[in-house]
Amino acid sequence: MSFPSFFALLFAGAPLWRRRRSPHWLPALALALAGLLGSGLAQATVYTFNGNPVDTCTLSAKLYTCPNPAYLDWDDAVVIGSGYTLKVTNNVTVTYNQGLSMQPGAKLIVTGNLNIKGINPPNLKVADGSSIEVGGTFSMGDLRQSLSADVAANAIHLGTDAVTINGNLTSKTSIAIGSYATINGNVTGTVVTTASPVTINGKVTATSYFSLASGSKVTGSVDTGSLVLESSDALIDGPAWVNTARLEWHGRITGTLYCKNGTSKNKCDCVTNNSGYAVNSANGLRCESGAAPKGLHRFLITHDGEADTCLPEKITVTACANAACTAPHYAGAVTARVLGHEFTIAENAGAAVLNLTRIAAGSVTLDVTGSTITPASERACYRSSNNTNSCDMNFAGGTKLKLSVPAHAAGAGIQGMLQAVKANDDNSACVAAFQGQVHDVSYTCSYGKPKTGTLSPALDNKPLACSPTAKLTINTGFDANGSARLPFSYADAGEIVLGAVIDGAKGKASGEGSAVTAPASFRIEPPAGPIRAGADFALRITARNTAGAVTPNFDTAALNNALAVKHDVTLAVDCHRQGGIKGSLTPVSPAFSAGVAAVTATWSDVGNIDLGASLPDFLGAGVGATGSTSTAAAGQCSGAVGPFIPAWFYLELVSPRAFYYAGEPIPLRVSAMNKAGAVTVNYSAQRGLSELLALAAHDKTGAAFAQAPGGLSPAIVEADKFTDGVAQVQPSYVFTTAPHAPTQLRLRVRNGKAAPLDVSSAAPAAAEDAAMPLVRSGRLRIGNRFGGLKTTLAIPVTAEYWTGKSWLLNSDDNHTVIPHNAFILKPAAEGMTVTRSFAANPFRLAGGAGSFDLRVSAGGPGPVDIAINLGDGLMDNTCIGNAVGTGMASTSARIPWLRPYITGCNPAQFRDPSARASFGVYTPENRRIIHVREVFN
Repeated sequence: MSFPSFFALLFAGAPLWRRRRSPHWLPALALALAGLLGSGLAQATVYTFNGNPVDTCTLSAKLYTCPNPAYLDWDDAVVIGSGYTLKVTNNVTVTYNQGLSMQPGAKLIVTGNLNIKGINPPNLKVADGSSIEVGGTFSMGDLRQSLSADVAANAIHLGTDAVTINGNLTSKTSIAIGSYATINGNVTGTVVTTASPVTINGKVTATSYFSLASGSKVTGSVDTGSLVLESSDALIDGPAWVNTARLEWHGRITGTLYCKNGTSKNKCDCVTNNSGYAVNSANGLRCESGAAPKGLHRFLITHDGEADTCLPEKITVTACANAACTAPHYAGAVTARVLGHEFTIAENAGAAVLNLTRIAAGSVTLDVTGSTITPASERACYRSSNNTNSCDMNFAGGTKLKLSVPAHAAGAGIQGMLQAVKANDDNSACVAAFQGQVHDVSYTCSYGKPKTGTLSPALDNKPLACSPTAKLTINTGFDANGSARLPFSYADAGEIVLGAVIDGAKGKASGEGSAVTAPASFRIEPPAGPIRAGADFALRITARNTAGAVTPNFDTAALNNALAVKHDVTLAVDCHRQGGIKGSLTPVSPAFSAGVAAVTATWSDVGNIDLGASLPDFLGAGVGATGSTSTAAAGQCSGAVGPFIPAWFYLELVSPRAFYYAGEPIPLRVSAMNKAGAVTVNYSAQRGLSELLALAAHDKTGAAFAQAPGGLSPAIVEADKFTDGVAQVQPSYVFTTAPHAPTQLRLRVRNGKAAPLDVSSAAPAAAEDAAMPLVRSGRLRIGNRFGGLKTTLAIPVTAEYWTGKSWLLNSDDNHTVIPHNAFILKPAAEGMTVTRSFAANPFRLAGGAGSFDLRVSAGGPGPVDIAINLGDGLMDNTCIGNAVGTGMASTSARIPWLRPYITGCNPAQFRDPSARASFGVYTPENRRIIHVREVFN
């Protein structure tokens, strides 16, 4: 029989490579015999991709392309030569006796899934400098496998039997690393999860989420969104950059933890610290804001070249990290001065806006002095009024008007202020003007950020149109301090530029100011559940004023066009009602159009959540807004968004084998997955989110059996089996009528609910390819033996399976083990002592067979009855003669599925195997008499 594709290669007109072996493969076979892939492949054909032609595979330069499905024989192997690339445009699965070798510099490309979990470790020989690229999921590690290669895939799943990879792992989505794995290289993906324990010697980059399990260690840096160090003793030996982090018992980060969204001095605001180590203690966290700073190259001063005395003039100073002053800018904090005005560029800000005030009229040259960080180059300038690099700014003198309106929420009324100022006679100070005077002041309005709008503000309770020709004249009285107060309101969000002009006989003056109004709140409208984890769902967010009306000028594109800063809204998971992780939400910064963000969002996990929108510092004016879906009291979680449910279940064999016996437990792992192929860790009994699932067996195509040959037991996955999104169960498949011919099953799991709450492993189709056990009816037999009294008898033990017509040696059985004390010896002669010896402990079948030695050490001759207790009790259920059982206590082997069906005892049933060794008795064919002749006289 042939096994499904190891490498899916085209052979038109002949579906099996092994049917087309031609002379040019003989050198490859010689390589196999030379030990390239181990003695276990001595009868195999080795297909070598090193420049020789391969039937129906095209070779261009050093790239082999093999486009269509075919099959390898059960023990064939593939070798990719140094510098050559093999590209297979299909799914690839490696079975136990097949082989894969990659010489230094070789490359394997698989456009589908690559599953090498089942390959015998000695048959996997991947040398340093190799690389593997997989379009689907890369899986390995249910046996103690190792390879030296860089692996890139859409998703990566490493099993639990001590995988070692010397190379970098790169995934477009998730990376799941099983227990006892060692990764000597960098790990990069969106979601990276580990079992316990795991060692990673390299940098971990997980754009969304990274969890490090108990006893695991990363030697290197970590850059992620949400970080979790599970209890206990998870260790990052290096720095970490995170949005948020949760450290459970004895979780440690030896380097600095950088909070990307900022943290207070000497605190770790982005961390939930359950480690037991206090912040800034010997083993505790040390936190800072942002990313590690880049070098400061120079300062760039941006200005318009014209200013008024005694009025603030805005200029921008950028800390450049390169000569062109392109982003990203210098990330560290720096303090300096311009014209004696001290300013600070905050960490990760990259730039600061200064309000310069000068008393004396005239032209000055702008410069940066007194910097706390020495730049590598001088300062530069950009003068926007004439698009030059001039650093000269002209300050015009005279009486000026200063308009100021405190930043506030859109729609809220507030008092604005108009001040008249001028320089004193010796230009030593700015003093009040128009004290106690009344003037007709012409007020104007224009849209600043954004540059257009539809609503008009109100000044002194009168509408003021924001257009180039519109003016509002108000008779304004100045007090003894040269100030006048006017009520101001604006129902929209943004920055309004206000102008004031006095042009009368009693005086002339002009000036301007601005008013910043932020949204008062955000309304978040999620869809009704259920929602599949990781799947798109529609979300509507509305920026509102104090009256609850939309603020149409809160428009992301329009604000960007006006070069506005600090207007991005952060969308985040505020809380998880069932106490699970907050997972990964996209987008984190939704774009608004006319005050509304119509968002296509995804969330990575399961459960009910509340979403929050926040705008902490609109346009840098110190006023912001928030909004939440929560309807619960403060500090509680309503979970108004959801429920989120798994997108599908991934059902797989924990330790894939060539077959399983009928009645033998089949270890299965069920993972609740999101649409991106990552485990939903909130799906657990602890959080009340897991469900009772039904297991079912179908034929190998996935169709229901016309008449099922047997059934699964148990046929369920209990809800309490799930921890962090994964459950392990061991059902067995029992044939209704035994023995039965070998049957290939396709196992499926589903929650049994009606749409839209239904979740199963049937979609996507590839999800169930990993749960297709071959089930055989089996039995164990012991051979009878005869020999001399002092002879050592080798007692054979064999496993057989029913082909549908006869019993054959089950040569695929390399896993059945029997404890020595399960073997029962019962001498018939009183005082007869029999000793036994085994080659290994425990007794293990190899190729379906094994043997142990018996010898008489005292007494005899006579027969010795032999039985093996395959059940669960202390007494065997053997049929010897007409007696049931030997009457002797023994250790149970707990493999009752190998009991043969015995008809000689009443009742006929499946019983433990038995045999007889006879010492001092020879079979007739073993006697040394060659010829006897009797003569009668």
